[in-house]
Amino acid sequence: MRLSDLLRADVLDPNGENVGQIHDVRLVKDGLDQGLFGPAYRVQGLVVGVGAWGSRLGYDRGGMKGPYPLKKLFQWFHGDAKFVEWSHVTGIGDNVVHVDMAKEELPAVPMLRQ
Repeated sequence: MRLSDLLRADVLDPNGENVGQIHDVRLVKDGLDQGLFGPAYRVQGLVVGVGAWGSRLGYDRGGMKGPYPLKKLFQWFHGDAKFVEWSHVTGIGDNVVHVDMAKEELPAVPMLRQ
């Protein structure tokens, strides 16, 4: 599977309710050792919601100052974004990802450390 297969896929909770689309995939570098390359990357989780422009511009990082009006705009626009830990993914189909948590139980997207 490629990351591009996940991006823009719909996420459905166990009740079949649409949580949103995948707009970002968070990776951590703590996988198996790859020799000269160091540890491999593994998927930590999925950023799911209605939009992703603020995340792509770096406004989801804790230290991002940016113009105050833009920061507030993106916080409002992405206020309903959810984070799905990879361990909660139960199935991947044709442009659909199934998770084992209800939409209301999914946490907000955590800020990235710099």
